[in-house]
Amino acid sequence: MNQRFSTLIAAFCLLLLTVIPMLAGCNSFQNTEYAIVSEGIVSADGFIYDKYENSTVKITGMENVPLLLTIPAEIDGMPVVEIADSAFEGNELLLYLKLPAGNIKLGKRVFSGCLSLVTADLSNSVTSIPLGAFEECRNLTVIEGISAVTEIGDQAFAGCPALTYIKLPESLTTIGAEAFRGCTSLSDIILPESLTFVGESVFWGCNSLSKVTFGGSAEIPKYAFLDCASLTEVIIGDSVESIDEEAFRGCRTLYSVKIGKNVFIIHAYAFHACDSLTEINFAGDADNISIAEGNESLGLSN
Repeated sequence: MNQRFSTLIAAFCLLLLTVIPMLAGCNSFQNTEYAIVSEGIVSADGFIYDKYENSTVKITGMENVPLLLTIPAEIDGMPVVEIADSAFEGNELLLYLKLPAGNIKLGKRVFSGCLSLVTADLSNSVTSIPLGAFEECRNLTVIEGISAVTEIGDQAFAGCPALTYIKLPESLTTIGAEAFRGCTSLSDIILPESLTFVGESVFWGCNSLSKVTFGGSAEIPKYAFLDCASLTEVIIGDSVESIDEEAFRGCRTLYSVKIGKNVFIIHAYAFHACDSLTEINFAGDADNISIAEGNESLGLSN
């Protein structure tokens, strides 16, 4: 009996040694979420903020937004870790934005509708550009400091007709639906091999887009380049397996398409009304690709 009891005690101790570190790890993770202890505080320079229990700060707005806005690394001696949803939405005076170095979380629609904003420097301090962050910033021309970004959310830059160029970082894994819809000044875009997901209608109506290199994601989604009237050249990488419905529909000046070796299906009307297509190169076996109706411009059907 004593031997059996000793064995049970030993097993119980071993279980505790295994489970306790796991529980400690769980608690450590949960403790990264902090409660707000004070709200609506106004700093000496006019920033409105909430204070977390770990003495960090979320900016929720500003009393008088200057033309040239530099977000500080600290407010009242406390680190700025977040800018709240819609904190500066609709400000029509803001011309220039600079974030501090570090790690900042941006809220949804945080700078949406800032009609005068020309330049935004994110200082490589954000990993996510969330839903509608710069939507309808009609004069936004330059976006810098995005080398740490892994995710661009839905409509993040939708309706930014002055945006002429953006270098997507190799860290990028996700681009949401309509992220660049209506960016009518974008001239070329390279989608990096790091991408794993691209949302629908991502470049719909980008009328100045002339060259696209599409890599990473296994699928070119629906309406991705619909009505890109100036698109002339498309290079589709070997990571791509399918081209979805109406992906390039209405790209009437598109004359050159290089299709990677792993594409096995082209869905209905993906290249419909691409009347100028003359250079079509399949890296794989064109006979083994399933091509749906509405793609007569490719010169192949099955």
